[in-house]
Amino acid sequence: MAIKNASDLLVYAKTTDPAKQKTRIYVKTVDPITLADGDSFGTLKIDNITDASGAVFDDVETSDSIVNTATSVLDKIDSQLTAISLAKDYTAIGSQTVSGDYTYQDFENGSNGIVPTLVIKNGQATINEGAIIIEIITPGSSAIFDPVAFSTSASFSTNMDLRDVTNKDSDGWSESLGGLKSFEVSTDLLQSINPDVPLDGTDFFDKLKERSLVDLSFSDRIRNILRTNLTQSGVDNFTLLNGMSQTNLQTDPFSNYTASLLTTGASTSFKALRYSVDATRLHRKKINFSLYVKGQGSTTQFDIAFNGLGVSFVSANIKATTVEGSGSATHLAGIFWRVTGLSTSSWTRVSFQTDIIDISSGTSTITFIAYPGQYTSQNNDQLLTSSWQIELSPEATDYQDPTDITHWQGNALVSSVSFDAGVEDNLTCSATFTGTGNIYPNGLGPELIGDTGFDEGTTWWYIGGSGASVIEDGYFKMITVGASANTFLQKQGILTTGDYYLLTYTVATTPSGAGVIVLEDTWGTTTNISLNNTPGTYQIYYRAGEADFTLKRGTNPTTRWLSSISLKKVL
Repeated sequence: MAIKNASDLLVYAKTTDPAKQKTRIYVKTVDPITLADGDSFGTLKIDNITDASGAVFDDVETSDSIVNTATSVLDKIDSQLTAISLAKDYTAIGSQTVSGDYTYQDFENGSNGIVPTLVIKNGQATINEGAIIIEIITPGSSAIFDPVAFSTSASFSTNMDLRDVTNKDSDGWSESLGGLKSFEVSTDLLQSINPDVPLDGTDFFDKLKERSLVDLSFSDRIRNILRTNLTQSGVDNFTLLNGMSQTNLQTDPFSNYTASLLTTGASTSFKALRYSVDATRLHRKKINFSLYVKGQGSTTQFDIAFNGLGVSFVSANIKATTVEGSGSATHLAGIFWRVTGLSTSSWTRVSFQTDIIDISSGTSTITFIAYPGQYTSQNNDQLLTSSWQIELSPEATDYQDPTDITHWQGNALVSSVSFDAGVEDNLTCSATFTGTGNIYPNGLGPELIGDTGFDEGTTWWYIGGSGASVIEDGYFKMITVGASANTFLQKQGILTTGDYYLLTYTVATTPSGAGVIVLEDTWGTTTNISLNNTPGTYQIYYRAGEADFTLKRGTNPTTRWLSSISLKKVL
């Protein structure tokens, strides 16, 4: 979408600092585990432990002294997560607390940002059914940009001073060279001075007094709160529940490949795809949640749940609308809704409008959960889903791809602020921001891969394994032989763990081999994203899980060629 007029345009500033994830671990107070015959003690294992650098560790085993009580289980988990010698960097919050049939303990991650959800699994001891529950009470997040200027007017300009280099050989013509460059943003916004209506934004006058930098973005209106166009587990705040199976790179409603196929398996229940969002951004607002779905096989319905931790809103008051396609939604009970009558050949878009959301505690999360089939009775149900959107709107607007938003971003100082009196307890605040460094189109930093056209194979590190990775003739060619082939292409040390990047790549028309190339260690060191196979140019927005940029072969033998590649940091 291009900026068309001031109503399409907003000025954004960082309003929320990066946050560390807080996790609550519930353990059944009585009889949580089963010990092996003849054993008095046992162990458990933990996956997705994330340290302060963003590195992820799996199969971390507790000490072999767990007895069959919640206190013992939580104590040994605590010892692994918080041990200084293990450098896992977690902090236990408060003490163990009894809640109904469970005892819980809260933990805070050592690293800011989105991290994988902890998984507790069997070791020498076996976890009894439903005895351990992991709940995210505050999702980790990066810095959040919120609109600070619902502008009646806004302008952005870049300037370059000229240096006169006219000399006697200029033949009477003026000659110049480029000098200092700068940019400037100015805006008006309607601002309430009513103390009962807090201002959503920043105090520009305070920024002026303190001479502090503003990280500013001059941007299209950002409607979609989600930061990814994928629905893949491990990406952003998407997670799979209770062993749900997921197949990615499915064709979406816009003829791209961002959809995923959810499959439940036989005779099961409560398998789902979940998205979590920090509710503090949504306080005292109505939100609209929408998603695209398509039936698959014999499945023509799905259930959806809206759950809030520390949030007060009534699910029965949610208004459901079929925006396009077939199907209709009805409220079941409590937090559950059911959508029936889906087509298996065309997409349906369903939206759900909430009433006003009130935060009732300091730690608050809203989750949106999609269950193929009926959530209490699933039997080989399948569902295609794509293009989820959360927006502050009274109804669903057109889907906005978060990777396709026009904006310019850079650091600036507030150079002037003025106030004009209005009516009805309102005033208009005008502010001018003068840049103090480079301005980045679409918030992207400089190119990190020098050899974007695969012309200089010596600048890459690659290995063939029992197949081959070759850079030649302007292509990266991944060719593997045999199921055990180990081959990759790598630029070492060019990423910062925890920072966000945009990868742009072009799949060549030849060859048309099988398999996939995988982008390794995104959103943590356990989440890989498969590259699209169909010839064309694509983008992936992701959070780096390690310092090396690596493309590797997927699980099957691969024959794929790329003709261009670009990687830029998202600022």
